[in-house]
Formats: sequence, structure tokens, C-alpha cells
Amino acid sequence: MTIISSPGRSATARWRRATLAVACAFAFGSAQAQTAPDRVSELEQLLKQSLQQIESLKQRVQQLESKSAAAKPAAAAPAAAAASAEITEKITALEGQVNAISTRPEEDRGLDMHGFADVGFVAGDKNRPTGGYMGKLDFYLTPKFGDRVKALMELNFETSEEGVVSTDVERMQIGYTVSENLTAWAGRFHTPFGYWNTAFHHGAQLQTSILRPKFLEFEDAGGILPAHTVGLWGTGGIKTAGGRVGYDLYAGNSPTIDLGDPSVGGDGTLNPGLHGSKYRNATLGGNLNYNFRGDLNGFTVGAHVLSSRIGDDLAAGQNLTQLRMYGAWLTYLENDWEVMVEGYGFRNNDLSGGTGSHTSSAGYAQVGRTFGNNTPFVRFEKTKLDQNDQYFAQQASGRSYERTALGWRYDFNPKTAIKLEAVTTNLTDPGGERYNELWTQFAVRF
Repeated sequence: MTIISSPGRSATARWRRATLAVACAFAFGSAQAQTAPDRVSELEQLLKQSLQQIESLKQRVQQLESKSAAAKPAAAAPAAAAASAEITEKITALEGQVNAISTRPEEDRGLDMHGFADVGFVAGDKNRPTGGYMGKLDFYLTPKFGDRVKALMELNFETSEEGVVSTDVERMQIGYTVSENLTAWAGRFHTPFGYWNTAFHHGAQLQTSILRPKFLEFEDAGGILPAHTVGLWGTGGIKTAGGRVGYDLYAGNSPTIDLGDPSVGGDGTLNPGLHGSKYRNATLGGNLNYNFRGDLNGFTVGAHVLSSRIGDDLAAGQNLTQLRMYGAWLTYLENDWEVMVEGYGFRNNDLSGGTGSHTSSAGYAQVGRTFGNNTPFVRFEKTKLDQNDQYFAQQASGRSYERTALGWRYDFNPKTAIKLEAVTTNLTDPGGERYNELWTQFAVRF
């Protein structure tokens, strides 16, 4: 009799429809996990509750159908109709809860915040640090202010070699999407030269290795290049038949070299100039790259230039250098391969000491291959920095060196990795040293 079986089939169809609605909403939340963690958490909780209720309703439908099949049609019809109405009402309510969250306006979903953390152990030669270390605790926020205005803020807690915990606002940039080919940013950003400096920020879980290339370290970690810029940055790309052309153009404050002891020299560090350029000098630069498609899919090649007038923290005009940096890079990131090669050249001009122009170079090559959850890799670095060039001679890390790193990374899941890295560093300038280190790291993102 159709009067008995119809309510059961209708309720079953509605149960399937509700299950699909909840699953779709959950999938939507998961797809947005990197931009709306609060919404995903809320959806996951709703999913758990909803599935429990739907499972209970399913059991009731099955019991109803079983009893209805054995009952007389005339007596079973009213009970089946009442139960069907109750089930329909509850399923409709569940669908409404899911839809209310999944269609909520972006500005009502809370502030997007993500983070990275790492800890580890290092063993080094005599006079080198040995023991456990606390790495970085890094938070970044990506709020949006409508369809075109957005921002990125990155707050980083880290420990120095002396064990002092410091806090830095590593990035604070506000952007406007002009078109699909151009986004304009203002604030503090990673200087877009080469590949590594913009591909990997302060979250250690992102990069395969534990250590960055030594000459590409951040300023407060001994980096010798202006890794951060405060100013304006335009970035974008244009699709072509064979790939995509990407570009970066930027202008910002010129850094200064903060000297520890001016009477000794050679112990300075770069100051990015968060509150303006001390000598009203500017940094200008650009980066151009091409990302291939088709037969060369996975290959990207690029070239970059940077120019800046950089002085130290003594009186204006002393030890002023015209920094001219240029370089090229290549990456292949496909078929479980990670190949990265960068070369940098310098043609710096002494503007105050009369020593003329000085030529230097730096570069690295890293190759890794993923096998399941395992990624072994090797990297070689080399710099040849003219010690008559005051820009390098004034910096504590401005010495020529060669380094070999051999490492392994294991990913427990997409958010958690453990790494092992053996490093040999040879300071090649006169009076330099050679030392070995073994690093381990447990890195997560959230």
C-alpha cells in the first residue's frame, strides 16, 4: 500500500538531503581552513551535533518502516504521517543551521589568524651552541576590508643566541587589489628579490630545511641583505599562452648599519628603517619572473635588481655606500622535486671613503626529492664578499664563506614536520674558521 511506504521513503530522501547539505557545508569550511579557522571550528562542531541527530532520525525512520510493514494500512498511516512530519521539521531546522553559517557574510566570520612554532636541538663543535632551543612562535593575520582592501600582519616571538626573547612586527602591510593583474601594498613587507626571501617567511614549517641560506638570513639573525622594506610595493602577473609573467616593483626606506663598537668595526647589523630612512635615502628594486606551463610545467625563472644608498649610524655622510645588487634564479617544483638555484652579484660604490667600486657574489643551490612522507635534500652555499667593501666589512656576518647542508624532513601530516640537518660551514676569509653543526627541529603550523 503506498500510503504506508511513501512516508518512509520521503523521510529517507530528506535524511539523505540533510546529510548532503551538512557534508557540503563542512567541505566548504574545510576548503576555507587557511582563511577562516573560527568558521571551520564552528562548522565542525555543528557537523558533529547534526550527524548525531540525523543518525537518530535515521534509526527512527527504519523502525517506523519496519513496524508499518507489519501493521494494517489503515492503522499505520496516521502514525507514519505524524512521524514523517516530525522528521521533516527537524531536518529542515538542521539545514537552516548549516546554511546560516556557510552563507554568513565574510565580515561577520571573525578575524583570520594563523601561526607557526618550532623547537629543536643543536649540537656543535667546541665554542658553538649545543643543547635544546626554542625556535620561533609566529602569528600572522589576514583581515579583509571589503572586496579590494586587505592586510597582512605578522608578529614573531624569537630567541637570540644570547637567549633573549624578542618580539618583532615582521610584516605589516595593507593592500588594494587594483585588478587581477596588480595588487598595491604599503607598509613593511619582505623585499621581493630572488625566490627564497618571499617564498619562505618566519614560519619554519614552510621550508624543507631548518636553516635558511646564511646570506639570506633576516637582518636580526645576521642577514647581510635588506630582507625587509618599509614603503610601497606593486605586484602581479599576466597570463600568456605558455605560462605566466610575474613582476614586483617596490620603493622604500634605505636601511642603515648599526655599529656595535665603532672603534672596533666589523660587528654591525642592518637596521631596516622602520621609522624612515636616517639619511633620507631610498631603496628601489624590481623582480621579474616567468612561470612555465605545458612541457616545462613546474619551471620558473626570474631576475631581480636592487639599488640603495646605505650608511652607518655615525654622523651623516660617513661610510656611505651605493649598494647595487642584481641576480637571477630558477626553481623546479613539480613531480615531488624541489630544485632552487639563486645567484647574486654586487657592484657597490664607496661614496665617502674613496675606495671606488667593489665586486662581490653570493649564491646557493638546493635539491630535494619527496618519497611519500620523506624528503631528503642537499644544499650548497658560497659567497665571495670583498672585505675592502665597507658595506660588507662593517657587518658581523659580512664574511665570505662556503656551507654544505645535508638534511631530511618527515611530514607526519600537512601541518607537522620533523627535520634533521647536518651543516658544515667554512669561513674562507683570512683568519676564518671551519665548524660543524647537527640540527633537529619539530615544526608545526596552525
